[in-house]
Amino acid sequence: MNGNIKRPGKPGWIAAWAVQIAVMLGAGALSALSLGVHPALYSAALWLLMPLLGAYTALRAVRRGLLNYAAWIAPPVCECAAHVLIWGYLPPAGAMLLCAFVSLIGAAAGEVLNRQKKR
Repeated sequence: MNGNIKRPGKPGWIAAWAVQIAVMLGAGALSALSLGVHPALYSAALWLLMPLLGAYTALRAVRRGLLNYAAWIAPPVCECAAHVLIWGYLPPAGAMLLCAFVSLIGAAAGEVLNRQKKR
């Protein structure tokens, strides 16, 4: 037997992507709803929380087996979708681009960690 047998109970890339989408939709909804609370809270959620959470979820999804080229896509798309579903218009484009860029960095970091673990 080779050592590449998958352990039972460990989620695959589909489950990792589904969890990432669910977390980012929830965080996107919370950040969109924070607009009604206070503009400073909304800005902090949109420009700090969403990119950092996007990077973390992308890193974790890549570590669970999702391809790093696909892991960075869900955070900005979910941020946009949650905002459109709640308010009916898009969030600022700069915030979405920042979320995409930082999520891309998180996905790349996950890939580097995976390659270092293989050695």
